[in-house]
Amino acid sequence: MLSAPEKSAAQLDINAIEKVFGWMTKPEQRAATDQERKALAGATRHQFSFEGLSLSAWIWGQGKPVLLLHGWESRAAHMAAFVPPLLERGFQVIALDAPAHGESQGEFMDVVKYGRAILATASDLGPFAGVIAHSFGAGAALYAYANGLQVPACVQLAGPSTLTSIMRHLSSLVSLNEQSIAHLRTMLNEHAGVPIEVMDIDALQSGRAHPALLIHDPEDRVVPASNSYELLAAWPDASFLRVAGLGHKRILSDVFVVSSAVGFIAHAQSK
Repeated sequence: MLSAPEKSAAQLDINAIEKVFGWMTKPEQRAATDQERKALAGATRHQFSFEGLSLSAWIWGQGKPVLLLHGWESRAAHMAAFVPPLLERGFQVIALDAPAHGESQGEFMDVVKYGRAILATASDLGPFAGVIAHSFGAGAALYAYANGLQVPACVQLAGPSTLTSIMRHLSSLVSLNEQSIAHLRTMLNEHAGVPIEVMDIDALQSGRAHPALLIHDPEDRVVPASNSYELLAAWPDASFLRVAGLGHKRILSDVFVVSSAVGFIAHAQSK
């Protein structure tokens, strides 16, 4: 018969826990493709220091800056579809390579660290006329808004509402039980240096003071659209744009989505 500690250990799926932990903290890093390098060809690379790392931001044009934030295992170049229409509207465009992504240094990242990197970017290159963020970058933007980043408007593309929702969704993919999820939560707390509850929707309330446009495909299988519906209910000045057939990534290149996002940011500036 197993002792109590042995029973406890037997109920933890360590391999699956470590898999989800890696999904949430250690992005796979890939060399830029020719197409990605081409997308950044007209930009100026700006490097700055953040927590002992050198981060890269890519800058186009002059005017009031709009910040573009990519998702997990992505890079600034993947936000390139937003650059020409923003420039046409007279904005400067800044696209950040998050820590451990693109041309920025680092091996590990989590949503809180990404949020701090956004605050550092704002200190170096802000204030911003708006933010357009995708997926994990949208989650990190929520942290930044709740911790001092002020913008006239933002667009959240297929983004999460809380870190807990990300953790539970990924845990469901490997069928983690509640005890294993609790262990994973402890690991994430230690990695981020703060309880993941700082990314719960109630804790982020102070950052929801500006207008937001939430864009999501109801059939998104990476970040379920329920996240945007939850944000919509909790964000006083938010609107929701439902788009079908785009999934999680094609949303970044859809002409209607890009036009809607840029128009929303521009409209906030005209008020």
